[in-house]
Amino acid sequence: MQQRAFTTRYNGRARVLHNTVGVCLPVTQEEARTQQVDIRRYLAIWDTGATHSAITKRVVDDLGLKPTGARETRHAGGKSINNTYLVNITLPNGVMVGQVRVTEVSLIPDDNTADDKQPQILIGMDIIGLGDFAVTNANNKTTLSFRVPAVEEIDFVPSAQESNIMEGGNRQARRAFQAKKRRGLI
Repeated sequence: MQQRAFTTRYNGRARVLHNTVGVCLPVTQEEARTQQVDIRRYLAIWDTGATHSAITKRVVDDLGLKPTGARETRHAGGKSINNTYLVNITLPNGVMVGQVRVTEVSLIPDDNTADDKQPQILIGMDIIGLGDFAVTNANNKTTLSFRVPAVEEIDFVPSAQESNIMEGGNRQARRAFQAKKRRGLI
């Protein structure tokens, strides 16, 4: 499978990771390529604390979705039983994730944001877990980057160790580290 990726850069440090995604009735990849598919665009929040993706009543109504079941949802207010639906979600990189079982939820509105700018989708670990997901905050600017399929492990420990040794270690520690690196031991 070919790799597909996208990056969203925010002005300043983001408190919420968001971007626009597409949602449509469930179709196969072939149907999506060969037929006119009504894909609606909504603001989505990326939430690593959510096990499953979710949609609001607005999305349900816009697409005329019919419930496929129900799921117990645990949230800050306790737990509740909510309807589930099958949809396809198109990510900013054009990858369409098919047959996603989403739960209808009420997302907490931001009082400072107009209703038409409120998030309507929550992207959970069911989708995030399909790829490599990274969030950085260099220079006080948040960057979210996502790639599917998952390709490699991202581990910040080796570069942090190298930086600490090269910038603060004594000469002997730096030489020993560089020797290990040349031999492929680090």
